[in-house]
Amino acid sequence: MRFRPAADPAAPGTAKRPTIVEAASTGAPGRVQVETPTTRQRVASPSQVEQLIQRSSTSIDFFDLVDDIMDEMARQLAREDPNLLGPMAIKLVRLSSNLRPEFARTLETRLIARMTNSTNVKVAICPECTSVRSRVEDGQWVLTLGAVNADDLRRIGAKTGVKTFMEVDFTYSPTSNVVWMSAVVYRASDGAVVWSDAYRSDATMAVLLRTGQRIPTRAERVEELDRKISQRPYYGFALGFGIAQIGYAGQTGDIVGGTISGRFHEKFGENLSSLFGLTLSAFLTGSPDPNRQPQALNSMLMGAYYSYDLSPPNLNRPEVWVYAEGGGMFTGNEGNTFYVESGLDTHLKWRMSLQGGLMYMFHTKFSGQDLGGVGFRLRVGVNW
Repeated sequence: MRFRPAADPAAPGTAKRPTIVEAASTGAPGRVQVETPTTRQRVASPSQVEQLIQRSSTSIDFFDLVDDIMDEMARQLAREDPNLLGPMAIKLVRLSSNLRPEFARTLETRLIARMTNSTNVKVAICPECTSVRSRVEDGQWVLTLGAVNADDLRRIGAKTGVKTFMEVDFTYSPTSNVVWMSAVVYRASDGAVVWSDAYRSDATMAVLLRTGQRIPTRAERVEELDRKISQRPYYGFALGFGIAQIGYAGQTGDIVGGTISGRFHEKFGENLSSLFGLTLSAFLTGSPDPNRQPQALNSMLMGAYYSYDLSPPNLNRPEVWVYAEGGGMFTGNEGNTFYVESGLDTHLKWRMSLQGGLMYMFHTKFSGQDLGGVGFRLRVGVNW
């Protein structure tokens, strides 16, 4: 900060010189004009001042968002070489204007706790990074906050044994309940960046802890976009078994039998909410018997399958998919026909599912009687 000496007052008719803050950064010193007591605007009301931050009106707590980001940052740092990063000191924490300045200290201590407990990176305290030094230049008193050039960084590193410094930028948007946080780690010797990352929390982890609602992360969205650009499909398989009933006009009434089915599918669409595949299933009523009337209806069903997810992604609740299937049934010399089916497929978590739907089979002749009409299928499925 620069102040004009008392013996050298400002010239009449000229405005007072503003206060200048000289702050440390990874490059050249940054200077930011701040308000003087005479130009400072009216302070907020006491009810606003009493709040540490401006919080949104949703049910997700602000500090849950902060913890979400710090846990992710600690996880990423744990994957780095600790000998390359440590000992490391947090040099500077910048906050958005809607946060109280003392929150920077809270954020710094919580971040140190995360790195100490979750990573092998050694963390050191750098008191000189936030200390104030004074000097006189051209008759002006200059106050310097922290290290403002590369020589200061090398001197502090050689004196304290700190190998790298971390700078953190933290921004909070109360209207959208989103927190942004970026961090950069650079060497004290030459200022070269050794690690950097940026994080955005929109209540992903906080929502998971409370409701199980699954919000895709940015990394997952980027991976899915890369998959679409590269035209790499998202395949899956399903195996099901259960019972089916087919309408029959004979004296025995409708034919009921066991069914086993397999499906090969591909997921696509936003959040992989659409599914299309090919199905192959068997309908079995028993071993062939010439004296039996009607004959055993052992047939094969081949068709195309489409399904759509009606439920938002959730880690706790089942997902309900509506599906439609159509194809042909092949029994041999007689009974061949076409069918359509529609119903619901409930994925319980994570592999098992329950599936049930109404089936309509186009009428045909089997053992001299009319085969077809409205029927149903109930299945238990295994998905992977």
